[in-house]
Amino acid sequence: MKKTTIAIIAAAMLCGLASCGNKVSVHDNGSSTAPTKASTEASDASAEGTAAASGAVSSAKTTSSAESTTTASSANAANSEDAALIAKAQELFTKACETSFNYSVGCPYTLDTSNYIENEYGWQFYLITSPGINSLADVRADYQKVFSDSYPDNIEETYKEENGHAYCLNGARGSNIFYVKSEVVSVDSKDGSEIFFTVRNYYDGSSWGDEPYSEDKKFSAVIKSDGSWRAGTFTLPY
Repeated sequence: MKKTTIAIIAAAMLCGLASCGNKVSVHDNGSSTAPTKASTEASDASAEGTAAASGAVSSAKTTSSAESTTTASSANAANSEDAALIAKAQELFTKACETSFNYSVGCPYTLDTSNYIENEYGWQFYLITSPGINSLADVRADYQKVFSDSYPDNIEETYKEENGHAYCLNGARGSNIFYVKSEVVSVDSKDGSEIFFTVRNYYDGSSWGDEPYSEDKKFSAVIKSDGSWRAGTFTLPY
Protein backbone atom coordinates (compact mmCIF):
# COMPACT_ATOMS: atom_id res chain seq x y z
CA MET A 1 0.00 0.00 0.00
CA LYS A 2 2.80 2.37 0.83
CA LYS A 3 4.58 1.64 -2.47
CA THR A 4 1.39 2.21 -4.41
CA THR A 5 0.86 5.59 -2.79
CA ILE A 6 4.43 6.70 -3.57
CA ALA A 7 3.99 5.64 -7.27
CA ILE A 8 0.78 7.67 -7.57
CA ILE A 9 2.44 10.77 -6.12
CA ALA A 10 5.43 10.42 -8.52
CA ALA A 11 3.14 10.04 -11.52
CA ALA A 12 1.22 13.15 -10.54
CA MET A 13 4.43 15.17 -10.29
CA LEU A 14 5.59 14.01 -13.76
CA CYS A 15 2.22 14.92 -15.24
CA GLY A 16 2.48 18.39 -13.77
CA LEU A 17 5.87 18.92 -15.31
CA ALA A 18 4.85 17.68 -18.78
CA SER A 19 1.63 19.73 -19.11
CA CYS A 20 0.05 22.95 -17.88
CA GLY A 21 0.69 26.33 -19.50
CA ASN A 22 2.77 27.38 -22.53
CA LYS A 23 5.46 25.35 -24.17
CA VAL A 24 8.73 25.80 -22.38
CA SER A 25 12.04 26.00 -24.20
CA VAL A 26 14.90 24.52 -22.27
CA HIS A 27 18.35 25.89 -23.03
CA ASP A 28 21.75 24.32 -22.48
CA ASN A 29 22.32 26.33 -19.31
CA GLY A 30 19.22 24.84 -17.80
CA SER A 31 17.14 28.01 -17.94
CA SER A 32 13.80 28.08 -19.66
CA THR A 33 11.93 30.82 -21.55
CA ALA A 34 8.45 31.18 -22.88
CA PRO A 35 7.31 33.62 -25.64
CA THR A 36 5.30 36.58 -24.35
CA LYS A 37 2.86 39.00 -26.00
CA ALA A 38 5.32 41.88 -25.59
CA SER A 39 8.16 40.06 -27.35
CA THR A 40 5.84 39.03 -30.21
CA GLU A 41 4.66 42.62 -30.74
CA ALA A 42 8.26 43.87 -30.67
CA SER A 43 9.20 41.32 -33.32
CA ASP A 44 6.28 42.40 -35.54
CA ALA A 45 7.18 46.08 -35.13
CA SER A 46 10.78 45.36 -36.10
CA ALA A 47 9.65 43.56 -39.23
CA GLU A 48 7.36 46.44 -40.13
CA GLY A 49 10.21 48.96 -39.62
CA THR A 50 12.55 46.95 -41.82
CA ALA A 51 9.93 46.77 -44.57
CA ALA A 52 9.28 50.53 -44.35
CA ALA A 53 13.00 51.29 -44.51
CA SER A 54 13.42 49.01 -47.51
CA GLY A 55 10.49 50.74 -49.21
CA ALA A 56 11.98 54.18 -48.57
CA VAL A 57 15.36 53.15 -50.01
CA SER A 58 13.66 51.61 -53.03
CA SER A 59 11.60 54.78 -53.56
CA ALA A 60 14.69 56.98 -53.26
CA LYS A 61 16.56 54.85 -55.81
CA THR A 62 13.60 54.99 -58.21
CA THR A 63 13.34 58.78 -57.87
CA SER A 64 17.07 59.23 -58.41
CA SER A 65 16.99 56.98 -61.46
CA ALA A 66 14.04 58.91 -62.92
CA GLU A 67 15.79 62.24 -62.37
CA SER A 68 18.96 60.96 -64.04
CA THR A 69 16.96 59.69 -67.01
CA THR A 70 15.16 63.05 -67.34
CA THR A 71 18.46 64.97 -67.21
CA ALA A 72 20.04 62.70 -69.82
CA SER A 73 17.00 63.02 -72.07
CA SER A 74 17.07 66.81 -71.81
CA ALA A 75 20.78 66.89 -72.67
CA ASN A 76 20.27 64.60 -75.65
CA ALA A 77 17.38 66.73 -76.88
CA ALA A 78 19.49 69.90 -76.61
CA ASN A 79 22.37 68.27 -78.48
CA SER A 80 20.04 67.05 -81.21
CA GLU A 81 18.51 70.52 -81.56
CA ASP A 82 21.95 72.16 -81.85
CA ALA A 83 23.04 69.57 -84.41
CA ALA A 84 19.98 70.30 -86.53
CA LEU A 85 20.56 74.06 -86.31
CA ILE A 86 24.23 73.67 -87.23
CA ALA A 87 23.37 71.52 -90.25
CA LYS A 88 20.88 74.11 -91.50
CA ALA A 89 23.30 76.96 -90.83
CA GLN A 90 26.02 75.14 -92.77
CA GLU A 91 23.74 74.91 -95.79
CA LEU A 92 22.87 78.60 -95.55
CA PHE A 93 26.50 79.64 -95.08
CA THR A 94 27.53 77.73 -98.22
CA LYS A 95 24.81 79.51 -100.22
CA ALA A 96 25.84 82.85 -98.73
CA CYS A 97 29.46 82.30 -99.83
CA GLU A 98 28.42 81.45 -103.38
CA THR A 99 25.98 84.37 -103.59
CA SER A 100 28.36 86.92 -102.09
CA PHE A 101 31.17 85.83 -104.41
CA ASN A 102 28.94 85.92 -107.49
CA TYR A 103 27.50 89.37 -106.73
CA SER A 104 30.68 91.08 -105.50
CA VAL A 105 33.39 89.41 -107.56
CA GLY A 106 31.70 88.17 -110.72
CA CYS A 107 28.13 88.55 -111.96
CA PRO A 108 25.31 85.99 -111.88
CA TYR A 109 23.65 87.55 -114.95
CA THR A 110 24.24 87.58 -118.68
CA LEU A 111 26.09 90.74 -119.79
CA ASP A 112 26.52 92.67 -123.02
CA THR A 113 30.11 93.85 -122.69
CA SER A 114 29.78 96.07 -125.75
CA ASN A 115 27.17 98.18 -123.99
CA TYR A 116 28.30 99.89 -120.81
CA ILE A 117 28.25 103.01 -118.67
CA GLU A 118 31.05 104.47 -116.57
CA ASN A 119 31.25 105.91 -113.08
CA GLU A 120 33.30 108.88 -111.90
CA TYR A 121 36.43 106.74 -111.84
CA GLY A 122 35.99 105.50 -115.38
CA TRP A 123 35.01 101.97 -114.30
CA GLN A 124 32.83 100.23 -116.85
CA PHE A 125 29.46 98.75 -115.83
CA TYR A 126 28.09 96.34 -118.45
CA LEU A 127 24.45 96.02 -119.48
CA ILE A 128 22.60 93.12 -117.87
CA THR A 129 20.55 91.28 -120.50
CA SER A 130 19.06 88.54 -118.28
CA PRO A 131 15.23 88.66 -118.47
CA GLY A 132 13.52 90.47 -115.58
CA ILE A 133 16.63 92.26 -114.31
CA ASN A 134 16.13 95.91 -115.20
CA SER A 135 16.79 97.77 -111.96
CA LEU A 136 18.69 97.75 -108.68
CA ALA A 137 15.46 96.58 -107.03
CA ASP A 138 15.44 93.50 -109.27
CA VAL A 139 19.07 92.74 -108.42
CA ARG A 140 18.46 93.27 -104.71
CA ALA A 141 15.37 91.02 -104.74
CA ASP A 142 17.50 88.17 -106.09
CA TYR A 143 20.25 88.87 -103.59
CA GLN A 144 17.79 88.83 -100.70
CA LYS A 145 16.70 85.31 -101.54
CA VAL A 146 19.81 84.38 -99.53
CA PHE A 147 20.67 87.50 -97.48
CA SER A 148 18.43 89.25 -94.97
CA ASP A 149 17.17 92.75 -95.68
CA SER A 150 17.82 93.49 -91.98
CA TYR A 151 21.48 94.03 -92.87
CA PRO A 152 22.95 96.56 -95.32
CA ASP A 153 24.32 95.24 -98.60
CA ASN A 154 26.90 96.54 -101.08
CA ILE A 155 24.81 96.12 -104.21
CA GLU A 156 25.24 99.71 -105.30
CA GLU A 157 29.03 99.34 -105.32
CA THR A 158 28.93 96.85 -108.17
CA TYR A 159 25.52 97.50 -109.81
CA LYS A 160 23.98 100.60 -111.35
CA GLU A 161 20.65 101.54 -112.83
CA GLU A 162 20.17 103.92 -115.75
CA ASN A 163 17.39 104.56 -118.25
CA GLY A 164 15.38 101.53 -117.19
CA HIS A 165 18.34 99.15 -117.38
CA ALA A 166 20.67 97.55 -114.85
CA TYR A 167 24.44 97.34 -115.25
CA CYS A 168 27.10 95.29 -113.50
CA LEU A 169 30.74 96.18 -112.85
CA ASN A 170 31.85 92.55 -113.11
CA GLY A 171 35.18 93.54 -111.60
CA ALA A 172 36.45 90.01 -111.15
CA ARG A 173 39.13 89.52 -108.55
CA GLY A 174 41.06 86.47 -107.48
CA SER A 175 39.96 84.37 -104.54
CA ASN A 176 42.08 83.41 -101.54
CA ILE A 177 44.21 80.57 -102.87
CA PHE A 178 44.90 79.35 -99.31
CA TYR A 179 41.22 78.85 -98.50
CA VAL A 180 40.15 75.22 -98.03
CA LYS A 181 36.73 75.05 -96.40
CA SER A 182 34.43 76.44 -93.71
CA GLU A 183 32.54 74.65 -90.94
CA VAL A 184 29.83 75.91 -88.63
CA VAL A 185 31.14 74.64 -85.29
CA SER A 186 28.76 75.96 -82.63
CA VAL A 187 25.46 77.59 -81.77
CA ASP A 188 26.38 80.65 -79.70
CA SER A 189 23.13 82.44 -78.89
CA LYS A 190 19.56 83.12 -79.92
CA ASP A 191 18.13 86.62 -79.99
CA GLY A 192 14.49 86.75 -80.99
CA SER A 193 14.33 85.78 -84.65
CA GLU A 194 18.10 85.55 -85.09
CA ILE A 195 20.49 82.71 -84.25
CA PHE A 196 24.24 83.32 -83.96
CA PHE A 197 26.90 80.74 -84.82
CA THR A 198 30.67 80.43 -85.00
CA VAL A 199 32.13 79.51 -88.38
CA ARG A 200 35.67 78.15 -88.60
CA ASN A 201 37.48 78.87 -91.87
CA TYR A 202 40.42 76.66 -92.78
CA TYR A 203 43.42 77.74 -94.86
CA ASP A 204 46.41 75.80 -96.14
CA GLY A 205 49.52 77.55 -97.37
CA SER A 206 51.74 74.46 -97.19
CA SER A 207 52.49 74.55 -100.91
CA TRP A 208 53.96 78.01 -100.33
CA GLY A 209 55.90 77.05 -97.24
CA ASP A 210 53.29 78.30 -94.77
CA GLU A 211 51.60 76.35 -91.99
CA PRO A 212 47.87 75.50 -92.21
CA TYR A 213 45.73 77.68 -89.98
CA SER A 214 42.14 78.50 -89.18
CA GLU A 215 40.14 81.53 -88.07
CA ASP A 216 36.76 81.86 -86.39
CA LYS A 217 34.10 84.29 -87.59
CA LYS A 218 30.58 85.11 -86.49
CA PHE A 219 27.65 84.13 -88.67
CA SER A 220 23.95 84.61 -88.06
CA ALA A 221 20.70 83.36 -89.53
CA VAL A 222 17.67 85.65 -89.53
CA ILE A 223 14.40 83.70 -89.38
CA LYS A 224 11.58 85.24 -91.40
CA SER A 225 7.92 85.11 -90.42
CA ASP A 226 7.36 82.20 -92.80
CA GLY A 227 10.13 80.19 -91.10
CA SER A 228 12.69 80.56 -93.90
CA TRP A 229 16.29 81.53 -93.10
CA ARG A 230 18.39 84.39 -94.48
CA ALA A 231 22.07 85.14 -93.86
CA GLY A 232 22.71 88.07 -91.53
CA THR A 233 26.16 88.61 -90.02
CA PHE A 234 28.56 87.26 -92.63
CA THR A 235 32.18 87.46 -93.78
CA LEU A 236 33.23 85.99 -97.13
CA PRO A 237 36.22 83.71 -96.40
CA TYR A 238 37.57 83.68 -99.96
